[in-house]
Amino acid sequence: MAQVFFDVSDIVTYIREHRQVSGIQRAAVRIIAQAVRVRGCDVHLGFHHPGRNTYLTCPAADVIAALEAFDIEALAPALGVRALKARIPAQFLERYRGHPYKQAAHIVRMRLAGWRGRSRYFDKRGLDFGLWQKLYGSRKTVRQVALRPFREVAQPGDTICGLGAIWGRGKVESAFRSASEAGVRVFLLVHDLIPMKLPEQADPRAARSYHRWLVASAEYVTGYLANSKTTAADLRGFLAEQGLEGTVHVTPLAQAGVGIEVDAPPALSPLVHEATTVPYVLCVGTIEPRKNLWRLVQVWARLSRRNDLEMPRLVLAGKRGWLTTGFLDMLERTGGLGGWVIWLDAPDDGELDHLYRHCLFTATVSLYEGWGLPIGEGLSYGKTGVVSQTSSMPEVGGDMVAYCDPASMQSVEAAVLRCLDGTERQALEARIAGTTLRSWEDVGRDVMAALEAVS
Repeated sequence: MAQVFFDVSDIVTYIREHRQVSGIQRAAVRIIAQAVRVRGCDVHLGFHHPGRNTYLTCPAADVIAALEAFDIEALAPALGVRALKARIPAQFLERYRGHPYKQAAHIVRMRLAGWRGRSRYFDKRGLDFGLWQKLYGSRKTVRQVALRPFREVAQPGDTICGLGAIWGRGKVESAFRSASEAGVRVFLLVHDLIPMKLPEQADPRAARSYHRWLVASAEYVTGYLANSKTTAADLRGFLAEQGLEGTVHVTPLAQAGVGIEVDAPPALSPLVHEATTVPYVLCVGTIEPRKNLWRLVQVWARLSRRNDLEMPRLVLAGKRGWLTTGFLDMLERTGGLGGWVIWLDAPDDGELDHLYRHCLFTATVSLYEGWGLPIGEGLSYGKTGVVSQTSSMPEVGGDMVAYCDPASMQSVEAAVLRCLDGTERQALEARIAGTTLRSWEDVGRDVMAALEAVS
């Protein structure tokens, strides 16, 4: 049986720079996990190793547990790479602010107490021992898995698939070209064409890199996967405009949650805990202009002045993106519009799970999405949402959400009011409960079917 290799070069790079997984990496991990369950030992990971400067591979089953959990402390040493160390949150250092020598000594004692599991040191200082354990808890010795050069493992007729952010990675593209020349079938999952559809919303350098990569990929790709019908149509249109050809398979992503098994209350950061002490609406995603957060926040400002509404707080949950300085400065200067809006910077999966479980509904008013993971994640928790009726988002929301025109604050406001109405919200939630949502098992099955299809 032919082997399948999934490229995780972007994940390897990501764990060297970040502590939390992003939407694209989350989708890739879920697809790989399903492929392992279906094909077992025939599924491998491939990645460009930054230290060895070569493209390596290993059996996916050897690291799938760490990959699914995005356990950086296990995944990084298993793959033989260094990961970004977690920073000590300011709350653990507040007591010694302005006293660098005392703070340094405190850090040493705190690390020692944490390693020995002595919570008393933390309790005496009013520190959250549970959060410390979550960040710096037990460290198991993890052996590096057997890594072999891709060229020694892959055979003609095998398949390699890039599921994540490959553009701008010249060494990975070279490996894919070499694989194609050696008779290996090459597939790429395209998540969106934002740089081409909304060039004003994209980093110009990244947009140029993305354009070059997508044009060049037609030279060595066997076929493309598209994460929605919208992305497939955009991709086919782009290829036609460039005079290129390419087979495009539609493999929509899932309407599924973050995948946390809850057997105990999660260790929440104080800011996340404080944000959820009052009713709130949740907006998940990178803080960037394309997410249309300025209009959403202005709607909240307007509605918060009405005396006839019991307005919830708006919680923005996501890492800082590009062109955000003015927006975030505005939130800081106004105290989050007087407390109505709060930003949570890159909450982890346990915190996201908590946020989804306890929100009133979600809000995704982006100008464009390739799929819209937060919409589906909200649905999986039984939560409806305010959703833009553009690009792929109706494919995710179906008839279970309140739609709006993202370019119209009046339209966004009307959709928010619809979800604030208890009767309307319950009707939408009833539709969710009566719908079989698309799972990652469905996605994995469709991806594998596309990879095995004769192109």
